[in-house]
Amino acid sequence: MKKNSILNARKRFLEIYNKKPDVISLAPGRINIIGEHTDYNLGFVLPAAIDRNIQFLAKRTKNNLVSVWAEFFQESENFVIHDLQVSLTIKWVNYVKGIFWVLEKEGYSLGGLDAFISGDIPLESGLSSSAALEVSVINALNKLFHLSLSREQLARLSQKAENDFVGVSCGLMDQFISVFGRKNTALFLDCETLFYEHVPLPLEEHGLNIVVYDSRIRRELSASDYNKRRLESAAALKSLKTSGVRSFKDVRDGMLEDKKDEMGDILFRRARHVTTENQRVMDAVRVLKKGDFQKLGELLFQSHQSLRYDYEVSCPELDLLYEVGKQFEGCLGARMTGAGFGGSGIALVEETQTEAFINRMKKESEDRQFTSPVFFEVAIGEGANIQ
Repeated sequence: MKKNSILNARKRFLEIYNKKPDVISLAPGRINIIGEHTDYNLGFVLPAAIDRNIQFLAKRTKNNLVSVWAEFFQESENFVIHDLQVSLTIKWVNYVKGIFWVLEKEGYSLGGLDAFISGDIPLESGLSSSAALEVSVINALNKLFHLSLSREQLARLSQKAENDFVGVSCGLMDQFISVFGRKNTALFLDCETLFYEHVPLPLEEHGLNIVVYDSRIRRELSASDYNKRRLESAAALKSLKTSGVRSFKDVRDGMLEDKKDEMGDILFRRARHVTTENQRVMDAVRVLKKGDFQKLGELLFQSHQSLRYDYEVSCPELDLLYEVGKQFEGCLGARMTGAGFGGSGIALVEETQTEAFINRMKKESEDRQFTSPVFFEVAIGEGANIQ
């Protein structure tokens, strides 16, 4: 987040509340290099924080009322912290309420706030603006109310708020990378054990850019097939467990084929995606440690094909990124990222060819009469912090 953005946020807070904030909390969005739909299946992921953030500015008050202004929507909402109900009309406030709700459930003592939200993560684009908001809020409350939460607790409680209050069955990856991100590195995470390792991602050194392709096809996760995929993969794992498998990470060659008739085609393909995607994450860590970005790109292409055909979470706009990427000489790899059904994709592109790649994508999108996409380059940024 640029210094000017923080200064502007401070200025807006002063304009709205006629006082200065006690805390300015920042939390980044993320791209997921590889490892999609493996987080809630307690597998492996390889996300990276980006240099785009959600800001949460707040000042304590002497009552139990929380007043929040959202700059994105130019609207405000108020709620009492001991009477938290899901809003059916103002969706963004549920992510803030959810953090208060989960902390109250955990027995922490909170008070009222005047608060302000802004940021530069495109909303509903697959870059995890919701997790960034949750982490930004909980980190601010941790500071303001002296809660002494560990960084792991910040991530876990943010996830619990989204699962149990907002109603989205997300895994832990988005919140975890928003907390633990580090500049110019990806984060290998075992979502079951929470073992993690920072892996070098020196894009600039290798003359590479990551281009984010926002298809501008929007989806509401809680109302989409996302939760259905979660149930399907759980059903597939239940079938595998009768063969002594504890998790998808335990599946070995031949095990899936042995269960194919019992699971049926759909569950078989869901399980095949998760198991092969886990392997691709491990392969990606290995090749990144060698600086082999060519091989990393091949893994990105493979991931997209698996998400497209086995997990069935892509769409024509995201498939276009894969198809153009395969044909374009300066593109090493490309795939959809995030939950799918719209949202964003990423492409690993030579720096000197980035503009030409974006222009090619724009032309192909126009030729197919798709919604005009948005493109931007991202740097790999830092995790959550207090200014």
